[in-house]
Amino acid sequence: MNCPSSHCGSSNVQLLSLYVGGLPAGAPNRERFARPATAAGGLLPALGLIVLGVLLLAGGEVLAGVGLLGAGAVWALVAHRLSEQAARARAEWENTRICLACTERWAP
Repeated sequence: MNCPSSHCGSSNVQLLSLYVGGLPAGAPNRERFARPATAAGGLLPALGLIVLGVLLLAGGEVLAGVGLLGAGAVWALVAHRLSEQAARARAEWENTRICLACTERWAP
């Protein structure tokens, strides 16, 4: 496989994950080409809001219970979408190639 760059065309190509894994800890390209992070936030706070909303509903606090249920549902939806986006970015990163001559990156 050759670099797709019109000004390079080198055959010195490697998977980005292998390239980054072989760099020393202080290398600038280690951070520049690092694996995308996982989504922060998670579903645990959303679950807590939903459980608290159910408890308030059971206790007779309808307005507060419905509000917390809604907030928990919205939080869960946003957290799920962020998690999916992060997973797609990591999957693309795993499949990305890098030209070691010009640092052009692409996914075949």
